[in-house]
Amino acid sequence: MTKHSIILFLLLVMMSSACFAQRQPDLTEAEQLGTVAGLAQACNAKKLEDFEVIASRILANKAPTEEDELASVKQYVMAKYRASRSHKREPQMTCSEILAHFNKLPIFNSVVYADGTVKMFDGSWLKPKRPVMGAKQKDATNTSKSTVRSR
Repeated sequence: MTKHSIILFLLLVMMSSACFAQRQPDLTEAEQLGTVAGLAQACNAKKLEDFEVIASRILANKAPTEEDELASVKQYVMAKYRASRSHKREPQMTCSEILAHFNKLPIFNSVVYADGTVKMFDGSWLKPKRPVMGAKQKDATNTSKSTVRSR
């Protein structure tokens, strides 16, 4: 996922949100993804699971070691929690605004295959570091891939 899409979404949120005004602008990619997921979770986004499947693959592929991956996942989870809690306490944008931006993220034009491989919207490939055990096929046609495209 391009950093620009996430940053654009976060900027829209931060511009209208005093709770993020004191945050450092240099969020890690894990924190960016977690913040987006937290806002989506607070608004009961239907496509959150699809987002998190791809976000987890992004974090796993960018981490050179398992320790780095674990650290990224922790950052993601904490950012998700903070964003969700903050929005529930003092919403600065309506959920309809958040969901409108969330549902248009390019990440939803990616394809998730049953083996855990992801073909990103930009044509790049993210492969699982470890085999995916019991991977389920999500699409109704029972092919070996699941498309998480917005329609």
